[in-house]
Amino acid sequence: MGKMRLKKSIFAGTVALFVTAMASVSYGQTQSELCKKMWDNFQGMRAMTGLSAADDAQFAKFTEHAKSISSDSKTSMDSISPDKNYKVLNEEAIYHANEIEKAASNKDLEEIQVQFRRLTIACRNCHKIYKSELKLVP
Repeated sequence: MGKMRLKKSIFAGTVALFVTAMASVSYGQTQSELCKKMWDNFQGMRAMTGLSAADDAQFAKFTEHAKSISSDSKTSMDSISPDKNYKVLNEEAIYHANEIEKAASNKDLEEIQVQFRRLTIACRNCHKIYKSELKLVP
């Protein structure tokens, strides 16, 4: 009897969490467009993260892509959803994008690669939760 009550409580909690998330997430094209831009910048960096060495032009591209991701994440965080979790996930993406920008200015390809992996995880975590609600890309 105790197991059934626990299962019902877990189910009710999950449903309540889902309903709360649905109610707190803003639907709209703006978020899809922001994520598409971030995805394009992410892919631009991804194409260069396997390099064994980078030149000044490539470091400049890392900086450009990271600044754009940081800016779009700030816009997303400030205008799309008041959800606290959404804010934390965006702050994490902003942090790693800023770290990529710092590493690029220091011409530290190894640190860029480390921070890019962490940015990948931050993006993946957000998309796991909000992909369907916000119709995120991809």
